[in-house]
Amino acid sequence: MREQRGMPVFVKVDEYKEILDVLDMAKAKIKEIRDTLGSINSLRNEEDAELAMWNSTINEIEKKIESIDKIMFEPEQAW
Repeated sequence: MREQRGMPVFVKVDEYKEILDVLDMAKAKIKEIRDTLGSINSLRNEEDAELAMWNSTINEIEKKIESIDKIMFEPEQAW
């Protein structure tokens, strides 16, 4: 027989407490997972910033080397 909506469901008090404990444990695990994901996201942002800085530094070094290369190997211009 099919149960109708709105009808009360009876459970034993011990089972009810067990269900509440399981729900509390699940909520705690979800919070722990969210905290871990937040930490991972923060680390990823720090890594991205560090990589951007390294990329910028390499670009600067590359430009300086190109400038030195140009000065060293272009023929002197007559004044």
